[in-house]
Amino acid sequence: MSDDEAYEILSIAFILLIIVLCIIVYFLPTMVAFIRKHSNRLAIFFLNLFTGCTGLGWLAAFIWAFIDKPLVKIQGTPTVAQELKELAELKEQGIITEEEFQIKKNKLLDS
Repeated sequence: MSDDEAYEILSIAFILLIIVLCIIVYFLPTMVAFIRKHSNRLAIFFLNLFTGCTGLGWLAAFIWAFIDKPLVKIQGTPTVAQELKELAELKEQGIITEEEFQIKKNKLLDS
């Protein structure tokens, strides 16, 4: 292999590396949303996909990906913590089984 061929292979590898890094940075808000299991992760993905190239859309998606779920629901409905406490009490009283408790707890935490 000549020096020119080796240089060409390294150049192509470097360009591919730059492209992959750009794609990772572009979809960083989406990756954060999916890792954090954000309730609006698909909306964040589409915002990122279609407006990410504007910079402002990317920033909006990035910030949105880090916004936590609200602890209190609208109009005085119980918080997730309160609902978990009620579920634990139902389990302790034998009204629901451990399996039902786990299923309902996972639904609450994923919502």
